[in-house]
Amino acid sequence: MATTGIKSSLSGLARKLVSLNLLTETDAEEASAQANKQKISLVAYLVENKLVDAAELAIIAGQEFGVPIFDLSAMDIDQDVIKLVDEKLIRAHHALPLFKRGNRLFVAVSDPTNLTALDEIKFHVGVNTEPVLVQEDKLGHFIDQAMEAGDTSLTDFGDADLEDLDISAEEEGGGEDVSEAEIDDAPVVRFVNKI
Repeated sequence: MATTGIKSSLSGLARKLVSLNLLTETDAEEASAQANKQKISLVAYLVENKLVDAAELAIIAGQEFGVPIFDLSAMDIDQDVIKLVDEKLIRAHHALPLFKRGNRLFVAVSDPTNLTALDEIKFHVGVNTEPVLVQEDKLGHFIDQAMEAGDTSLTDFGDADLEDLDISAEEEGGGEDVSEAEIDDAPVVRFVNKI
């Protein structure tokens, strides 16, 4: 097997882009360094600086990491699924929950190596997460669109609706009916038990 002479300091995706002659080795090293310096993913840096086409990069990353590719424009955004994850997590990790099937939450990411995002969302929601690869440029647009749609749903309540809202605490001990099995299924309890 012939080697191409690519330095081992390059990550899997950067190495793949060099081997496909989409980037020079120097450009790949510089892009990796700048992405680390700016604390963004290599994928985000490459798309933002127009070094590699977003669609082509998604296909290559999908093949390199074995993650399915999805076109976000072919899907209606389900606000109920998005509400499962806090907006701060979505924006911080640049990851958008798409749909939930059984015990799995499928999350759109542009960087398949972003395992921290998947782990934090998994812990936050309490279900397993599966990555779905999407184009970097479309992901940013759809995150903004989803967050705006969530914000407008809160502003649908008029001031009159809020004035009539009855906010009272139950005097009865209704919270004591929680079964031991439900407590054991809580994400925090499962996490502590694992430790």
